[in-house]
Amino acid sequence: MTDNNEERVYNIQVTKRQLEVLSQTCDAYMRLICGQPMDLQNLMEDAWEKHCKKATGDRFDKEWQGGWYNARKNAEKISNEIRDKFWFCGPSSWYGLGYDEMADILFDIHQVLRHQLFLDKTPEEKENLKWTVSADTPIAFSKEPLVKVTRIKSEE
Repeated sequence: MTDNNEERVYNIQVTKRQLEVLSQTCDAYMRLICGQPMDLQNLMEDAWEKHCKKATGDRFDKEWQGGWYNARKNAEKISNEIRDKFWFCGPSSWYGLGYDEMADILFDIHQVLRHQLFLDKTPEEKENLKWTVSADTPIAFSKEPLVKVTRIKSEE
């Protein structure tokens, strides 16, 4: 039996940390879809740093496997080559909103989650962040409605 394109709505219960991770993931994957270089480069650098720390005890060792600066240079080079080859983007160019519907949906989700994390901050933290994008009311860029987040349990 089919549901004739019936719109289904789901609730997902997460912890604050899980909400932070989901927000960061939506932002990063949206940027990867759009060929934005820093997220791909950051993934490579983070992977190198994990292996470096395991091998030397220092995430930014200057000697291991050619050193951190060399790893960063290689990550940037590889990231730019991938973007050029598959997104056809030259240096300092990439796609953004409107490039891909899934990326737009991910950005919308990220905005809502990021804003909820802002709303849950202390008054002092909110004052310090009031001019950042975290304080902005989310706006839908995709064809999907914005997700809804409701805090159901206060932190003790």
